[in-house]
Amino acid sequence: SAQLAPRVMAAPALPDPQSFEQVVALIGEKREVGLQMDVQRFVRPVAFKPGAITYESVQGAPIDLARRLSGRLKEWTGRTWLIAANGQGGGETIIEIDRRKRSEERAEVEADPFVIAIMSAFPGAKIGEIRTTAAPVELPVIPDEGDEED
Repeated sequence: SAQLAPRVMAAPALPDPQSFEQVVALIGEKREVGLQMDVQRFVRPVAFKPGAITYESVQGAPIDLARRLSGRLKEWTGRTWLIAANGQGGGETIIEIDRRKRSEERAEVEADPFVIAIMSAFPGAKIGEIRTTAAPVELPVIPDEGDEED
C-alpha cells in the first residue's frame, strides 16, 4: 500500500518591517498600546534600515524605550534590532506629523470661499471636527433582463 508523505507544516513568515512606519504598524498589530504610544509621542526618526533605528528622543521619553522597542522587535521579527536613542536632528514624531496635517487641513477649510461665506452669514459659528469622507463607490452597471439580445 502507498504511504503518505508526512506533511511539513511551514512556520508562519515573521514580519520584516522595511520602514519606520511599518515598525509602528507592527507594534499596533501586536496590540502593544503603551509601546505604540511611546514611539508615536517620543521618537523623532533620524535613520532607519531593517534591523536598526536611530532616533532623537523627545523630552520626557521613558528611559527604557529603546530597550523595550528592541526587545519586542526581536521577539516579533526573529532578528536582533539595534535601537539607538542618541541621534540628533530627527524628523517629526508621528503625533507631531498628525497635528501638523490636521492644522494644515483646518487652514485649508477655513480659507475655502464657501466656508468663509457661511461663517460671515452666521456670526459666532465655529468649525468643529473636520472629517474626511470615503470616496463614493462606483457600482457596476447590471443590465436589465429585457436589455439582453438573443
